[in-house]
Amino acid sequence: MRQCFICNMTDKNNEDEDLLIFGDWMTKQNVTVHYYCLLLSTNLPQRGGDSSGILGFLLRDIRQEATAAQQRICKYCDKNGASVFCCKCRVVFHVGCALVNQCISHFTDEFFSYCEKCAPHDDYQRQLLDNPPANKICDICLCDINFFTLTQVTYGDCCRQGFAHRICMRRYAIASGYYLRCPWCRDKKFHDTIKLQSVFVPDRDATWELQANAYSELHNRRLRCDQDVCLCPSGRDFNRKTWIIKLCKLCAATGSHLKCLVGTMRLPKTKLEFKCEFCTEVELKLQQQQENSPKRSNKSSWKRDDEHIDTSFYINKKSSDTSIQQDDDDSPAQSDEDSASTVNVTVVPSSGSTGPVNVEDSVIELPDTQPLDILETLTPPLLLCKSLTFEGHFYLVVYEFKDQEPEPLIGQCTLRFALDDERIQDKSEEALLQLKATVDDVYCRDSNRGIYDEVDQYAGNL
Repeated sequence: MRQCFICNMTDKNNEDEDLLIFGDWMTKQNVTVHYYCLLLSTNLPQRGGDSSGILGFLLRDIRQEATAAQQRICKYCDKNGASVFCCKCRVVFHVGCALVNQCISHFTDEFFSYCEKCAPHDDYQRQLLDNPPANKICDICLCDINFFTLTQVTYGDCCRQGFAHRICMRRYAIASGYYLRCPWCRDKKFHDTIKLQSVFVPDRDATWELQANAYSELHNRRLRCDQDVCLCPSGRDFNRKTWIIKLCKLCAATGSHLKCLVGTMRLPKTKLEFKCEFCTEVELKLQQQQENSPKRSNKSSWKRDDEHIDTSFYINKKSSDTSIQQDDDDSPAQSDEDSASTVNVTVVPSSGSTGPVNVEDSVIELPDTQPLDILETLTPPLLLCKSLTFEGHFYLVVYEFKDQEPEPLIGQCTLRFALDDERIQDKSEEALLQLKATVDDVYCRDSNRGIYDEVDQYAGNL
């Protein structure tokens, strides 16, 4: 049974219903989350490209937000794991609780969410609130709309000609993808405006386009000889023995018996290729155009091809938090789950903290392609920095060093162990100094240098 790393919800409910409420399950390196929990979590930035982490959300950022969410209590269900903030009053709630408690989420730009008291309304929406329509049916499922509220129904802001259940519209949007149009007026703008009514629209092909063999009948073509004069005594549709029908090599729209191509002469043993007259004329014109047009360098051709790279499967989440910044270059940030950096990790004495690990927003950028060989860099004896027990795990915060850098101390690394791990049964300082860590123990990293920053600042003021 799967459990979301952020909201703690499991997949024990109906799978189709969970998909409409929480989105697809996403799993990578033992991190399992709902896709909507990634998009709607207010404090979770998307700092990577479409191939980094989970669709641009770095695994270390997901872990940090998951740890913080366990300290927040949902306004509606009084359980921890809340990660969605109202952007006005700052109350916090779950993604699932938002749907049933009249909250609004924008599935675009910065993915803002509003509680039931702070949701913004335009003139048309205020009119619907003052005078709710009666005896309306959902134009998708054709069932009655029993309780008309703006958070339970959707409409086309382009034409305002009808209504549909929000859950029905979510199902319609997920199935349509690129091809989503207003079901009432077929306006293309509906694809973007419906995202402001808590409806997620995926940037992908429609589900009916992805079904296996959905258009297999289009590949079944009737073989027929289309020559002006067919020499086959059995007719144009005969395709046996020496009367074999070949399709046009380029368009495959017309065919011909091989004997009808060469007349009644004996066929050669080599394989014949057939091109219809129309394709032959087009091919000749293209060759003439290429000969008459100036030649272009390979470099310009490469640039032209590069401009048509399809990146539509990656949904960009903007961030209004100025403390969360992208790198100066155009390359996306990458996850630190599989890093090849050589890191010397040490630790300093613990002061018996009882709260969760607080990780700074500035994160060390490390490659995401090769495994971290931590066994060579983390060797006893260690120097303990901070130790604590929280949510069923034991944490050690350690300082990281790089001998090649001008400033050897580059930040901190948090190690996490299960409480039943034999290595941490003895939590005395002497035992922790001899602890042997592995790459699986690395929980997250940040560039916080702790007391060393204060020492450097003090030394600089002398």
